[in-house]
Amino acid sequence: MPDTVIPDIPRIYTALSEWLACFVVIAFSIKRFSKVQTAVLYISSIVVFVVFHIIAGILPLGFWVPCMVFAVALMCLFVWLTTKHNFKTACYLGVQAFIVAEFISSVEWWLYYFFATNFKAFASASANIIFAVIVYSALYAVMFFIERHFSRKHINSVSTKDLLTAIIIVVTAFLISNISFMRWNTPLSGKDALEIFYIRTLVDLCGLLVLYGNREQKNANSAEMELMQIKILLDRQYEQYCLTQNAIDSVNRRYHDLKHQVALIREQGSEAAEKLVNEIENEIKTYEVVFKTGSNILDTILMSKSILCVQNGITFTCVADGTALHFISDADICSLFGNALDNAIESFEGINDGEAKLIKLAVFKNNGLLIIRCENTFKGKLKTFNGELITTKSDKTSHGFGVKSIKTIAAKYDGTVSYNVEDGTFTLCVVIPVKI
Repeated sequence: MPDTVIPDIPRIYTALSEWLACFVVIAFSIKRFSKVQTAVLYISSIVVFVVFHIIAGILPLGFWVPCMVFAVALMCLFVWLTTKHNFKTACYLGVQAFIVAEFISSVEWWLYYFFATNFKAFASASANIIFAVIVYSALYAVMFFIERHFSRKHINSVSTKDLLTAIIIVVTAFLISNISFMRWNTPLSGKDALEIFYIRTLVDLCGLLVLYGNREQKNANSAEMELMQIKILLDRQYEQYCLTQNAIDSVNRRYHDLKHQVALIREQGSEAAEKLVNEIENEIKTYEVVFKTGSNILDTILMSKSILCVQNGITFTCVADGTALHFISDADICSLFGNALDNAIESFEGINDGEAKLIKLAVFKNNGLLIIRCENTFKGKLKTFNGELITTKSDKTSHGFGVKSIKTIAAKYDGTVSYNVEDGTFTLCVVIPVKI
């Protein structure tokens, strides 16, 4: 048994570390409330963390494990209350924040104990506080940049398996790292305070690395799945184009036949016949080919989307130089314009018929650049996260790939994609260098 009393980490340090860990792991998450309300939650939560750990510090040793479990639950609740993550994802991030807090607290106390026992200048209370501020600031700054990297990846689709895996990793690391405080005579126990702190820090680091490695693998799998879904979407869109092309050719043939039949009916001269003819003409005019851009595939796409616009009471105007698309494959043209116009049409879902519904499309060359601009009237605010549009549909896994697929195609030709909302108009702009 160790012959000295092992000084444990001050409870207020533990509370501060857990609060900072929560703050860091949710720094790039979408917040649930306004900035003012979120700030109030942050301030209130640190008070709760400090009060809880002070109370836990005076309880008998038998309450140590239940208090740790409650601390993790408190962190999960904090993440859930302050972000728009579902409860499962909040628990996943809360568990991760706990091991981050354990590791950084352990590093700080291990280093401080080493310096305090070897240099008298570090033994004072003021030196203790200054040292903690410096170490916490440095390590949490590093964790902040690590989380910024992970924030670009997916964290919304946390499964029960993901959560259980994270819990097992954290529980295992916590038990092994703290075994010296529970039992001194095990193969994993340290012989003195410095060795105990060293083991604790090293095991917490291993647990943290395993957890982040698991998260990176999950992100890689999600990215691969997303690319696969985008590819499937692009393939389906091209297949749909082929079917649409055949259908429109058939309709065009039928349209020309009907024009001649209408002319014969009109020659009868009766008022009833004239009324019938006008009704027929208005109905079939929708299917008249009016797009002659110089690109057959673009003409077909514009025709099919213009029919959807007519059916949904949307005014659609287009000025396009289809010849500027000569270096882009048919499949990519189909997906690029299909997604852009589908997104514009879908943006009018739920809008009253009396409100303005307008879509403008322009395709042209300028100074060696192919420019594609798609504008539509827009009400509300864009939902974005880290520069990416967020789908408003409830099924996040099956939707939200429209702009991503447009970006994928633009990048294939060394192009860029931008979008913004100004004066009630959403503008999507694709700029691609023209290749001869």
